[in-house]
Amino acid sequence: MHVHTPLLPPTAISHSLSLPFLSATATNLLTTTCSTLDIYTILPSQKLSLIASYPLSGTPTALANIALPNTLSGGHAVLLGTRDAKISLIEWDPENWRVRTVSIHYYEGESPAAFGVGARDVESILTVDPESRCAALKFGARGLAILPFRSYGDDEVAEEGLDAEMAEPTALKRTSTHPPTTTEEVEGEKITPYSPSFTLPLTSLDPSLQHPVHLAFLHEYREPTFGILSSPNNPSLALSLEQGHGRDSLTYSVYTLDLSQRASTNLLTVSRLPADLWKVVPLPLPVGGALLLGTNEIIHVDQNGKVSAVAVNEFALRSGASGGGVGMADQSSLHLKLEGCELVPLDPKTGELLLVLNDGTLAVLGFKLAGRNVGGLTVTKVERQHGGLCHASAPSCVSALEGGGLLFIGSEDGNSSLLSWRKEAMGLSRKRSHAQMLDQPPTAVEGGEDGEEGEVEDVDEDDLYAPTAESVRRSASANLQSAVDTGAGYRFEVRDELRGLGPVNGFCLGKGEKAGTSSEKLELVAAVGRGRGSKLAFLNREIVAEEVVGTNTKGLEGVKDAWRIRVRSKDTTEEAEEAVYEEMLFVYDGEVTKPYRTNSADGTLVEVEDTDFESEGATLFMGTLGNDGIVVQARKNEVRTYDAGLGLSQIIPMTDDEGDQELGVVGTSFADPYLLVLRDDSSVVVLKVDEAGEVEPLDLEGSTLGQGRWVSGCVFAGSGELLGGPAAWLLNGDGGLQVFALPGLEMVWSAPTLPFLSPVLMSDAKERRGGKVQVTEVLVAELGVAEEGRGTYLVVRTAVDDLVLYEPFWYLPAGTTTGGSGWEGLRFRKVPSTYVPRYDEGLDSEGGERPAALRAVRVGGRRCVVIPGSRVGLIVKEVVGMPRVLGVRTGGKVRTFVEASTAEGGFGVVDKEGKVREFRLPGDASYETGWSVRFLPLSLPMDGGGEKVMEVRFVAFHEKRGVYVVAACWDVDFHMPAEEEGEGKGVVEDISLRPQVPQYSLHLLSATTHEIIQSVAMPYAETITSMKIMPLEVSEHTHEQRSMVVVGTATIRGEDLPAKGALTVLDIIDVVPDPDRPESGVKLQAVSREETKGAVTALEAFGDCGLVGTAQGQKIMLRGLKEDGSCLPVAFLDSQTYITTLRTFGRSGLWLAGDAWKGLWFGGFIEEPYKLSVLGKSRTQMEVMAAEFLPFDGLLYIVVVDAEMDLHVLQYDPEDAKTLSGQRLLHRGSFHLGDFPTPGGGMLVLPSVLAPMGEQTVVTNGDTNGHDGEKPAQPEPQRLFQVLTSFQSGAIGLLTPLDETTYRRLSALQTQLTSLLEHAGGLNPRAYRAALGSEGRGGVVDGALVQRIGELGAARRAEVLGRAGADGWTLRSDLEIIGGGGLSYL
Repeated sequence: MHVHTPLLPPTAISHSLSLPFLSATATNLLTTTCSTLDIYTILPSQKLSLIASYPLSGTPTALANIALPNTLSGGHAVLLGTRDAKISLIEWDPENWRVRTVSIHYYEGESPAAFGVGARDVESILTVDPESRCAALKFGARGLAILPFRSYGDDEVAEEGLDAEMAEPTALKRTSTHPPTTTEEVEGEKITPYSPSFTLPLTSLDPSLQHPVHLAFLHEYREPTFGILSSPNNPSLALSLEQGHGRDSLTYSVYTLDLSQRASTNLLTVSRLPADLWKVVPLPLPVGGALLLGTNEIIHVDQNGKVSAVAVNEFALRSGASGGGVGMADQSSLHLKLEGCELVPLDPKTGELLLVLNDGTLAVLGFKLAGRNVGGLTVTKVERQHGGLCHASAPSCVSALEGGGLLFIGSEDGNSSLLSWRKEAMGLSRKRSHAQMLDQPPTAVEGGEDGEEGEVEDVDEDDLYAPTAESVRRSASANLQSAVDTGAGYRFEVRDELRGLGPVNGFCLGKGEKAGTSSEKLELVAAVGRGRGSKLAFLNREIVAEEVVGTNTKGLEGVKDAWRIRVRSKDTTEEAEEAVYEEMLFVYDGEVTKPYRTNSADGTLVEVEDTDFESEGATLFMGTLGNDGIVVQARKNEVRTYDAGLGLSQIIPMTDDEGDQELGVVGTSFADPYLLVLRDDSSVVVLKVDEAGEVEPLDLEGSTLGQGRWVSGCVFAGSGELLGGPAAWLLNGDGGLQVFALPGLEMVWSAPTLPFLSPVLMSDAKERRGGKVQVTEVLVAELGVAEEGRGTYLVVRTAVDDLVLYEPFWYLPAGTTTGGSGWEGLRFRKVPSTYVPRYDEGLDSEGGERPAALRAVRVGGRRCVVIPGSRVGLIVKEVVGMPRVLGVRTGGKVRTFVEASTAEGGFGVVDKEGKVREFRLPGDASYETGWSVRFLPLSLPMDGGGEKVMEVRFVAFHEKRGVYVVAACWDVDFHMPAEEEGEGKGVVEDISLRPQVPQYSLHLLSATTHEIIQSVAMPYAETITSMKIMPLEVSEHTHEQRSMVVVGTATIRGEDLPAKGALTVLDIIDVVPDPDRPESGVKLQAVSREETKGAVTALEAFGDCGLVGTAQGQKIMLRGLKEDGSCLPVAFLDSQTYITTLRTFGRSGLWLAGDAWKGLWFGGFIEEPYKLSVLGKSRTQMEVMAAEFLPFDGLLYIVVVDAEMDLHVLQYDPEDAKTLSGQRLLHRGSFHLGDFPTPGGGMLVLPSVLAPMGEQTVVTNGDTNGHDGEKPAQPEPQRLFQVLTSFQSGAIGLLTPLDETTYRRLSALQTQLTSLLEHAGGLNPRAYRAALGSEGRGGVVDGALVQRIGELGAARRAEVLGRAGADGWTLRSDLEIIGGGGLSYL
């Protein structure tokens, strides 16, 4: 009984699509990861801005654009393909501001008898007709599903028999938003956007379509027409040498579909195509036809079957590929590798395409056009200085954004990039004479460093309409020169990036100064990415603030509160460019408030004396108005204003209407030129700076604002007219929200249903009975960094300290207009959040008072909202992310938060000792994932200049030395060693495009400065398969143990030679440091190196005896160091297979071993004598990718992730009769993850600082929240352990064991939420999480689904909790534990 919860979302982008989605004129980008769907818009600055993100209960396989006649938003719809042959039709719902599922079509239940193997075993291919007439899904081995769509004029065509092009475009009428299962009625007839789909085997089109490779719909055909690449035999390069299997084994065929008759017609067939072709790319005009991509060549087939081809490396010519019987143009000197490349249109006028290669480099594919005929293809690399290397990782998808000029390159191996491109006009070249064009042979194409011989198309002299030979040669020459100029004329530049954490190659826990000032805090360091996009990622669950040493506040002590403001000198003008500002700090010590001014000469603080400033008594808040020219002091019963020199200007007493009774100030809200003051009788006063510079209260007599009684409120002006101008947002006693325009005081908007916390907040919503929550605070604030990327949010705080965020949108019924601003049509959409309030013991120590109010602040150029408390939190937002709540790590408890006086400044805090400490946010950190993430690329200088970026594969932390040991590599050419050439089948032939192997090296990286201290190169072609730092016994006499670096390697010697391995042990010793680099006082030194017959595939420390366990060849060995430097085996176990995973559990002597064939081995180890024994095994045929121990409640569980992306929970229980005395591990649960873990070391068991769920004590914040004075539960001897798992998509998950009561509660909650929540694409979470063969009985709860309970309204949430037998406080405790609250040390 367990629960799996994601801590970090996946960031590796698998698919992308550009289309007008939110409206007919919008430019949007849709991206998918392995389990999310994200929607972006393009800002005027050519940056991406996230609109919405949705979890998907399925693995996306395709995104396709479909233009339906009438969508709710007026934009296009999207076909989302998911694993197991499912298609979801989705559109944007502007009324509710979310994705709406129109329909879902699934074909996984189709009989595989006619279609070959099932849909799960073969990747599906989704393609859409360019005219949006139908979509086709190839599933299984040979299954084809056709989904027709209705288009403009379908009814008229059916009635009158007219040509489709002559029919008037009459849109289908869809006026309501029914559930996806309903249809719409048009004149009494039910109609859907699609017609009934049908399936058929591809062999019904042609019996030779036995093994389809790829298919796609083509452009410029009257009926839906697709091209398909197939083979009568299973295509394989290994079969090319066998008799009867030629090298040219593929066939390209074009079929047109008759949707009404469900029939097809073959238009053309091109045979004898190279066997390495793998993709069909349809081309629009002016080129037309289709491109066939191979690993070594590119082939174009036009609508008449004419073939043009170009070879991009020498293997296309060596293999003898003919390209459909036509010789290939030779551009083999380019040395391009087309595996995994992506193509995207660049210039629609010329038809040129951008080729993004697997290493991230860019090339331009041009065409030699002669009218509608293609005379040849040219490929030109984009030079480095022109942006050819601006994208660093392998592409997974490429999309050209609407409007041109922008390209998006998605990647699963690193960052995804938004590129801008432009085409520069080339200089005029000398024109060749007519004689030269007729007599001279075609010139070589200058493509940077490469060339290609141009070819002139043969002219049919008998064709009356054929062009003359002279015109053909002129056109060919012009197009040839145009192709050359085009390739050299493109310029690319990165405009924005989506940071990616995938794939995670390995991770460890470390400690450094940048992890925080507390010695108890750790950081998660991961090696992420591949190729040039690889880097080290430093991850923390909190914002790691960097303390500014030597600030001018160092001498201040005994401080209770402090405020820092910026004041404009009264001797300057109001223009910001000419104004002179000075910083002032006001410090309250519990008795007096002292003003300080910063000395401009030396930056010291100088106390300001002999002024009119009232320092006696408590100060509640300090601020400025009038363009920072008026200093405002809010006191207990009055508001005072001062000029820049702190000369008293006004005293505004807080009295009742009769002026007889003084009223206390409860809260203030500044929005220049307005100041809102909330008083203790629940009344408000609104002050405004008039034209004369005086602060005067607005006349509230007779207004609703003046007569009402308010619990909380704020004034918000914003950066424009986004929300209709300046307004006061007030919360009444019933929890309703009312908005009053300033200075007119008329009520312009209200939300009486705010206490219901509904998913969509609107002014005209009907009130319900019951289900309310007590709302105590509202705040309207901007969040974000860049001005145009900021968003306005409504922050709602409840009596139990829950935070609910709403984002505004506008919706007006059809027939009206809206500009996306103002009060008319304003609505709010709830923002999904997993925030759980943390227990704050500081509230109990002060008598259970309510926490301080939320406050909008500026921190390091960011607009944030501060959550006060002893552990300060911030609501932050990145442009490409949703708002996130993160704690701020300041090295201790905090009394109050001090905002910086400038937008670019940091912030300060007053700690528990009464000291003012200054901090700043790290400039290289990002927070869109909900964690603080900092990246560090590793590179080494090259001999010829420049830097060589390395791919980081392994990382480990040496605690005693305070350094990280990093294993990195880069690709080098492979050459067979001379002494081993005779062992194989002969000497490798001389080729210029050689295979690549990784060249590894070890690096010492300082944990404080993040600088490389030392680099040690590994032997050539020796691949590091495992690296760990473990305690080893270095002396047989003293039995001294020392932390050593242990490296396991495998030597690559060619595919027909047996592998060799080595075990290398290194020590980190002290050396004399460089005076300029104090961290350089350590060095790696080799202690032992043992050659092995088989590859060393896994390493692990065994027990506390100082031995290292190795999986080498088909054995598991225990080795120990000797005095002479040797590392000899002391025990072994014959596994008869290659072990990929080896784990031990502390000092218990228990170990795990996993392989790809026999499954999981569980065993024990004893010392005297040294012996390895097998205690139990899992079921066979389990391809183990990662495994880890998980003890709980006196039981031992084993967590395994297999190659089907299924998580299995096994238990060792020798007392159970089913286990045959423990020889069989009991299967206790399974859960489909939908993502591959990091192989080998992707799982780590960690202790939790929280008690197990059954021992939790319910605690709340303050007496007003129902806290009865109990203290938090004291830690018990029994500890809770959790398993942290890293994935290839960059995600990080957490597996938590549950007791039976908690499991039943969360399982019931999961069942309720499955049926109540809206699931994007209409996908079923229960079916998605069911592992293969589990039939839905998983035993593991989906924590991501449970965390979405906040998306429900208050009434529905209370109903769901009641059905599940839970309450709010129990749920909060559960969510805190499963969400990683016990990993607060990260």
